[in-house]
Amino acid sequence: MQKRKLGCKLYRLGLTYDILDYSQDVIMWLKKREQHLPEFRRQSPQIKKRRKLIDCTTQVAEKLELSTCTVHLAVKLLDYFMDGHDIQNPQLYLVFLVSILLASKMEEKNDKIPKCSELNALVKHQFPKPDFLSLEFVMLKYFNWSLGMPTACNFAEMWLPYAIQPTDSHNNGPIVSFREARSFFQQYVKYFLDRSLEDPQFIDVPPSQLGAAILAAARIGFGLTPFWSHEMSTRTEMKKILLFAGYTESKADETINNFCQVRVPLFQVTKAFN
Repeated sequence: MQKRKLGCKLYRLGLTYDILDYSQDVIMWLKKREQHLPEFRRQSPQIKKRRKLIDCTTQVAEKLELSTCTVHLAVKLLDYFMDGHDIQNPQLYLVFLVSILLASKMEEKNDKIPKCSELNALVKHQFPKPDFLSLEFVMLKYFNWSLGMPTACNFAEMWLPYAIQPTDSHNNGPIVSFREARSFFQQYVKYFLDRSLEDPQFIDVPPSQLGAAILAAARIGFGLTPFWSHEMSTRTEMKKILLFAGYTESKADETINNFCQVRVPLFQVTKAFN
């Protein structure tokens, strides 16, 4: 039977696509995958070069018009592969290019997947094509041919349609134009998604918790109240997690509100849900 489409949309860097009524099933699958993410040991000798590699990844993605989720998956693949290898220049730059290639094959439509020649042109044809194919095979084997690693961006985008509602208050007043407010709010979400990539302390934070924290930080930054709505608490199951951890219902509400009522850095918002 064909799935019935809901009326809401999910926004990806200016693109829209329908959310089907199996979106909650997708989130459940992502959470199951999240439980089997490999351990991040923080032992890469090249960890100091991580920020530069992320900047390069972002720049390449912008030139190729790749989605934010592709960038987040590429960085995750890069982080974990670097964590298990001692990679020297210039091979380190080949790794980030192949990470983009693999992430694109997971996240993009076929016509948006870059060719090896396109990626190589961005580094002045520094690598022969067989090097791309060889490293792609090495990375696939390293990840046991399983690249469906959930990211904070996956969760943030799935929950984005529920993260701002016409009934929310904006700067202690009503939302005058929901269309404009939603557009500005998405910019805040994109900003915090980008910031979450830059700090290595977020690498091993569970993606569902980081995705929820990004939306919470965006609501706080944009001036929405309540800071964490009942809808978001239900969708993200953060309250359910606190109750399972032994919190009473009132204590769970208090814990969420206490951390959301202050304009705190993203990492502190994240810690509220750990």
